[in-house]
Amino acid sequence: MTSSSRRNGQGLPCEPCRTAKLRCDNVTPACQNCVRRGKSDSCVYLAAPVANTAKTWYSDNDNLSINGDEKLSVTLPNNSAVFSDIGNQFKRTLHIDSPAPARPDPKQIQLGARLLALLVENIPLYEGLAETAVEVWPEGCVLGHRLVSGIFESLDDMNAALTSDPTNAKDLQSSLLRWSQKVFDDSAKPFSLHPSMTPEEYIRRVAARWEGIGLVFTVVGQGAMLERDWRSIREREANVPRDQKSLAAQAVNASDACLQFCDLSGAVDDSLGWLLFQHINLLTLLYGENDPRAWRKLADLSTTVFTLSRGPSEEKRSPFFLLELRKRLVAGAYSIDKQLATFLGRPPQISWRYYDVQFPLDLSYDEILAEPKVRETAISKLDKTGWNTQGIVGKAAWMRIALLIGSTREQILELSLSRRIEDLSRKVQEVSQQSHKTWNDLPGFLRWRPGASDSNGHTNVLVPLYLNFLYNDFLLYRVLVRRSQSGAEGLISVSQNILSTILELIGKEIGSRTGTYNVGWNASSFGIPAAGVLAIELLRQAESQSQLSASAFRRSEVIQKLTVFASHLQYVVRPHDGMYEVSQRARKAISNILDRILTVNPPPLPATLPADVLATNWLNGEPVILDDGTDLFRWIDNLYSDSSRRDSWA
Repeated sequence: MTSSSRRNGQGLPCEPCRTAKLRCDNVTPACQNCVRRGKSDSCVYLAAPVANTAKTWYSDNDNLSINGDEKLSVTLPNNSAVFSDIGNQFKRTLHIDSPAPARPDPKQIQLGARLLALLVENIPLYEGLAETAVEVWPEGCVLGHRLVSGIFESLDDMNAALTSDPTNAKDLQSSLLRWSQKVFDDSAKPFSLHPSMTPEEYIRRVAARWEGIGLVFTVVGQGAMLERDWRSIREREANVPRDQKSLAAQAVNASDACLQFCDLSGAVDDSLGWLLFQHINLLTLLYGENDPRAWRKLADLSTTVFTLSRGPSEEKRSPFFLLELRKRLVAGAYSIDKQLATFLGRPPQISWRYYDVQFPLDLSYDEILAEPKVRETAISKLDKTGWNTQGIVGKAAWMRIALLIGSTREQILELSLSRRIEDLSRKVQEVSQQSHKTWNDLPGFLRWRPGASDSNGHTNVLVPLYLNFLYNDFLLYRVLVRRSQSGAEGLISVSQNILSTILELIGKEIGSRTGTYNVGWNASSFGIPAAGVLAIELLRQAESQSQLSASAFRRSEVIQKLTVFASHLQYVVRPHDGMYEVSQRARKAISNILDRILTVNPPPLPATLPADVLATNWLNGEPVILDDGTDLFRWIDNLYSDSSRRDSWA
């Protein structure tokens, strides 16, 4: 890419420098200003200035005027229609390569007013759903209950000020437009930080910006997806969509609009990182972790956390609570990056090598936000590595372990995706030993074991941690099977351990009669890959393609557990969950394989199973192609599925 020149021979600035009125050095592919501000992707040089009359998704009416005849309608009887319209605008005319204008135009202000109108009409509903998100899935929310509540309190105050003024009450449309304009103005102002800033002061500033508005929608969308009694909510609240997935989809469109608004200022701060992190978590809940939308948005989050983690001068002005929350944000971004990269089989976007990844202290949210004296007392009770010594299983402990797991996953992805690895078996063994050492070095109260009692009520947190470490070994053995056709026995052994642990977790959840999001996520994320390996091994033995001993593979026990697991998949992963379709395809494939191996004299397979069939990735729908080109899952489905259920696994 080359920049155009003015008549005086000097190069034209790139678009971000032009709109920000900065001196551009005309370097390509990205100037130093854009690199420093994290806007390298937007650094483009146009042959001529962008015309002010250019139409975009938010500006398709040249005659629109805030004070003109066209009025904003704030009567929103159908939220789905409102956000369907917003979503259609994005899909229809969003220009990825065009830099956003420095100032909002009337159409953007109108869209912002519609978002604010939706908020004020549904604050009681949204507050309840936000509480659900924080309580049910605390590791999916980088903010604690106090800060989320603080945003809602600020919005309540702003709404009260808006409606208490008789003038505003008479012309609510114009008032919302003015409020929207003020949010744009506040969002354009840089944060002024100082070490003594209180959490309440900071969060009130966030609530007045589009980052805060977007945060509300993302947390509300998460709460909608995690809510277990949607019928009661519909009976209690008015104007609620029939299913919770619809409200979550509305929240995605709304938060996406807020992210577009944030791009106007080009500012990178912690609140933008929070919004991106919550938005990505909402996308995974809604569409599943094998969907590319969350992965694409992760690119923005990786740029943001890189910028935040490389600003030592900013740290001197930041209060303690913000620095500690920043560590949690970077840890959360690093963890979800490895999670999505593993699901999709792609190189990670956030590497420990280039990012300043620090372990957050094992403190509760209340301790982070407390007065200095209380906070220092809490810090004094931590051990020298930062773990709490009271045996408390909190959000920070999960984030610290997620970093440890993520560092191992990064090495596994390196082994899995590199084009050439010398001495693969040795390197796999080294990574496995490191993973086991990490597990053994954890504080004792965090190391769950199969059959352990749940005296402290932390099973729903500790079992997933244990499963994550088991899954490290699963992934390493799968690398060996795929790349060197060795390690099959180890893969089958760890798969049996994972499946047994999943069934134990489901049994505890059924016994408690409460149920959590974790059980469905664990069943799909860990249970399906393990069950797939065991189902394929049953098929290999039936076709006399396995030399595994009876002691290493307990056939009758595996059949029993696979049958129970397949039946659980019908309800532990709920129909609105993002991984539901994957789970049901896996359930059908497992059931069909069980039907085949239990059938007397079944039809022979068209051809031999491939040597690396055990390494099949069941989560992303990878097909199993027999030696003659036949799709195994499709072939078995045609044999054993009813005509009404012939939806191919592959």
